[in-house]
Amino acid sequence: MAEFLRSYIYYTFHSLTKYDYMAIGWILFLAFLLLILAAVTKKRALSYLSLLAGVLLLFAGPVAVKIIMDGYLRRAAVHVESVKRLNYSDSLIIEGRIENGSRLDFSRCDLAVSVYRPSSNFLERTAAVLKPVTVRIEHLDSPLERNGTKTFRIIVDHFTTQEFNLTVQPRCYP
Repeated sequence: MAEFLRSYIYYTFHSLTKYDYMAIGWILFLAFLLLILAAVTKKRALSYLSLLAGVLLLFAGPVAVKIIMDGYLRRAAVHVESVKRLNYSDSLIIEGRIENGSRLDFSRCDLAVSVYRPSSNFLERTAAVLKPVTVRIEHLDSPLERNGTKTFRIIVDHFTTQEFNLTVQPRCYP
């Protein structure tokens, strides 16, 4: 899990483009402008409203911009075609394909495989997703063109879990 978080944070900051910087800068400028307006305004209700909007924009704005820009500039889809658990070896083989659905060419993609225990209870399922049994990150260093597709094969070794669910999340960078 620590490797997943470390690589996610590293590649998040490493993959920012000039559009991300412009959008985050604009959001931070608006947040500070609202905070200054809250300090200058004489009417108490308007001051509180602009203070609340400024603080909300200051903390939630960059995250929202990152999510929106990821959906627009770095959209990728993963289709898992087969999952095989080997009988005589402690290995799991995941095969599938990744599609570039964005408007940019990707220079690299990372696939994060999270394996977690299945559960019918909502709280247990949420806890299992937040703390997976196995996390594996596969680096695909070859470029992926716009509207292109690439197949992948991920092997997870030392896999002893009998019942499991898995998710494969793409993180692609221009």
